Amino acid sequence: MDVSELPSEGELLLATREDLAPSLGDFELVADIWAADARAARYAAELAGAVAALARRRHIQRDAEFGHRGGPGHDSRLRRHQALAEVSETFVPELAMIRNCSEAEAETLALESILLTTKLRGTWHALYEGRLDVRKMRALVDLLAPVRQTVVDRIEQQVLPAAETLTVPLLRQRVRRLIAKLDAEALDKRREEAARHANVTHRPTGDGLGQVVIDLPVAQSAACVDAIDQYAQMLRADGDTRPIGVIRAAVAADLILRPWDTSRPSVTAKLVVHVPLSSLRHPSGRPQPAAEIAGEVVTAAECRELLQRLGMLGVDAAPAGGSVHLAIGDPSAGLVALASPRELERGAGGRDGCRGPGLRAPRTAPGYRPAAEQRRFVEVRDRHCRMPGCRRRPGRLDLDHVVSHADGGATTCENLCCLCRRHHRIKTFASGWHFELLDDGRLIVRTPSGVSRTTVPPGWCFDAEPDPPWLDETAPPDPMRC
Repeated sequence: MDVSELPSEGELLLATREDLAPSLGDFELVADIWAADARAARYAAELAGAVAALARRRHIQRDAEFGHRGGPGHDSRLRRHQALAEVSETFVPELAMIRNCSEAEAETLALESILLTTKLRGTWHALYEGRLDVRKMRALVDLLAPVRQTVVDRIEQQVLPAAETLTVPLLRQRVRRLIAKLDAEALDKRREEAARHANVTHRPTGDGLGQVVIDLPVAQSAACVDAIDQYAQMLRADGDTRPIGVIRAAVAADLILRPWDTSRPSVTAKLVVHVPLSSLRHPSGRPQPAAEIAGEVVTAAECRELLQRLGMLGVDAAPAGGSVHLAIGDPSAGLVALASPRELERGAGGRDGCRGPGLRAPRTAPGYRPAAEQRRFVEVRDRHCRMPGCRRRPGRLDLDHVVSHADGGATTCENLCCLCRRHHRIKTFASGWHFELLDDGRLIVRTPSGVSRTTVPPGWCFDAEPDPPWLDETAPPDPMRC
């Protein structure tokens, strides 16, 4: 029998439980659920202990140890909480690589682990004993992190004995009331800290939609929602038959973008479509294409809709409020060239034959600073910081010489990669880290603890890359063969 045909351990366990289910009473099944929760709580407590122990071995590295140019950049966030003040800023990136997770998740785990093993030891013990589940533990860490130690001890003594009987919302409510009574200043500090980190972010939700998240004071955010609803109700009264939620979303977008206001400078959109080289060589017979926008795969219909709004569905269309670039790649060579539709046609020398100069990656720059076309090429190839676990986008990134320029590294696209300022500093100044960029674009990073992770430019396997929707309509000649 083929080993792949054998049932997995999980399938065997599920089959066993289903066989036993008729002979088990409700209480036995409930006991299994409770036992699983208790095991998850103990595992979380053990994980916190191990993470905190490793953090204690990564003492803070003063800026002087990183050199005179190694000070924290504008994106440094590791000093937001005192619990991380004595831990090296390289620890969170290392933990993200160890667990193969995002740095935001690693930072949360590091902070949670240090607080549990130092400030909230009562909560840690209750978690290990299974008297507190992971959700309630995180609620306590979140609320008690800025509170004075003496107040934390008193709140734990009053809350933990009854925590098993409370839901998470009720637990948070009880703890907040105790904090307001015993340490109201901590709530004020928490609010001020949240206000200092207010932001506007984009959060893809799948199915071609995304959320715009705006952090505002409670009263102001409530007023914004109420104003949007009033405008939506006016449109409904004027005969708009769309669902009210759809109307609210459209109103919010119009209030931000103000498409009727021509007195302000226009805001353009930039769309980069990653194209396999094979798509340019096969003018017909391809399946329905798709595209990728802001890191999300969308259908051909969605991409056409965006291109029509930008006024550039064909290669002859003049840009109207935006730009389109094609990132042309090959499975064996990664990103080969980056071009606008006009540059693509010019490189091919027209549609009737291959008489143009072709397209290629930018040439080597003579000095240390990358040329503008090199920056554009590398940012489109990498799309975000190449450090494992980091997703910072272009505009907040440095172009780093993987083999340093001082050691003879050339200023070529093959020797450049995108790193945010924090990871650029780690690569340049921190001891025990190793970075290696391979010819095919893969970046290998090894931590001081010996864990190695490899990142590749997104979409580097261009066999799996979607086709842009206009290629089956225009089918320009192959510029790479000219």
